[in-house]
Amino acid sequence: MTVAVRRRCASAAEAEVLRAAVVADNPSYVEVSVEGTDLVIRLDTASTASARTTLEDLIACLQVAERSEPDALRTRSRDGPLSPPKER
Repeated sequence: MTVAVRRRCASAAEAEVLRAAVVADNPSYVEVSVEGTDLVIRLDTASTASARTTLEDLIACLQVAERSEPDALRTRSRDGPLSPPKER
């Protein structure tokens, strides 16, 4: 089973920060790349369950990266559009 997920970012730099945050822990069947301003995750797994588990893990890692790197990227608000990081 092949799955591709695309996440539009505010910039190519933001996409690269997110890629770098998740690329090191990926199994061999996962490819994470940047295409323009999009972060693209592709996986080729033997089962739907494996694809789901892997995507859930990657999405959780991306959420942590978005919260922990506020100066390096813009974060998505829960309601949708991109918003600038909050001032500290």
